Amino acid sequence: MRKSVGRLLLTVVCLLCMSGCAGKDVKEPEGEFIIGVVTKSRNSEYWMSVNAGMEKAAKEMNVKTVILSPDTETDKKIQKKMIRDLLKMKVDALAVSPIDSNDNRDYYLQAQELGIPVYSYDTPIADVEVPYIGIDNEKVGYELAGALAEKMGYKGNIAIIAGSREQTSHEERIAGFEKYMEQEPDIHIEVEKSGYSNLRVSEQEMEEIRSNYPDLDGIMTTSAVTALGLAEATKGSGIYIASVDDQEDAIRAVEEGRITVLGAQSGYDIGYETVKYIVNDKKGVKQDREKILDTQILTRENVEDYQNLKK
Repeated sequence: MRKSVGRLLLTVVCLLCMSGCAGKDVKEPEGEFIIGVVTKSRNSEYWMSVNAGMEKAAKEMNVKTVILSPDTETDKKIQKKMIRDLLKMKVDALAVSPIDSNDNRDYYLQAQELGIPVYSYDTPIADVEVPYIGIDNEKVGYELAGALAEKMGYKGNIAIIAGSREQTSHEERIAGFEKYMEQEPDIHIEVEKSGYSNLRVSEQEMEEIRSNYPDLDGIMTTSAVTALGLAEATKGSGIYIASVDDQEDAIRAVEEGRITVLGAQSGYDIGYETVKYIVNDKKGVKQDREKILDTQILTRENVEDYQNLKK
């Protein structure tokens, strides 16, 4: 067990003037505003994009970021340890994308005692009130359902394969999706599975789902990594796939028709706007409690225009 935990020890990404910093110990630079950041994972294109956005904003705004990332979105204990390590550093602000949206009060109270403001990004924190920077997850789930229903001709059977229900972002996407589908009498949600946060569904698992539910016409997933695995496992089946996240491999899958509908959540923009929000807060700029970023529903018909706008 000790060896297993050792392999999951902190992945430290020190951006900007902290290049070359790696290992278990994080040294605090002196005399500068430091934002401690904890992500949910380091093994997906989406989270690399979030980090890149933070790096860009930090450089422009003359602040530093220390970013810690667990290996996967299931490493809850590792994420908590990373948060405690940043608080020990006495960073000037703490930004967290929680693996468990309802288990944050302990470190929040510790941060309060130290005078360190806490912010959530990408995924809201539910058990304490802190600012949130990210998309309206329920809204994108609702819009995703509408676009998928149209592609299906407003009839058929659907499976929902979601990330962890402990994360508010996944829960809200499902809620929005189901809310829309309530008004479609000829579309039925046959099965719902969860626990696939940034995890691919294996071909064996997909075969079991299709064996138990042979009449599936569509699948909704709450993360693009899961959708990419499903696209491979259902190749040639005619099953429509809907998902969320703006990452290059998912965009390519939309262009190629492997993913039918994609809610474009820009990790880069979320990272950039998180640092910007924290810096503005430090300056005393009045801001809404939530910074909600735009999303766009992408299909094969409009994905090229979306890509051109990003250039």
